[in-house]
Amino acid sequence: MSYSQADLFAQDDAERNRLTEEQRVAIRARLEATLARLEAASHFPWRDPLDAVHEENRFERDAQRLSDEGAALWARFDKAMDRLYATRPGFDTGTTDAAH
Repeated sequence: MSYSQADLFAQDDAERNRLTEEQRVAIRARLEATLARLEAASHFPWRDPLDAVHEENRFERDAQRLSDEGAALWARFDKAMDRLYATRPGFDTGTTDAAH
């Protein structure tokens, strides 16, 4: 897909953000692979909690690109992350975690 300089600064960027079917398939596959890994994990898989935040940000960004389908994937991701965060030693489920 090619864009002119004017396209890059257009007020309506819907055309620029439209995904091809190939892109949708690639994003969906990446999100499904991440979900499979997290849903299969028995404990929090990151040593550094910041790595979990990065994973969450990437997943959310890609899920938003898939609109309604992405919302369903995000709900699964959120459920898996809640379960995994609860496996961390000292994690208090009654607090609000700014990163999650």
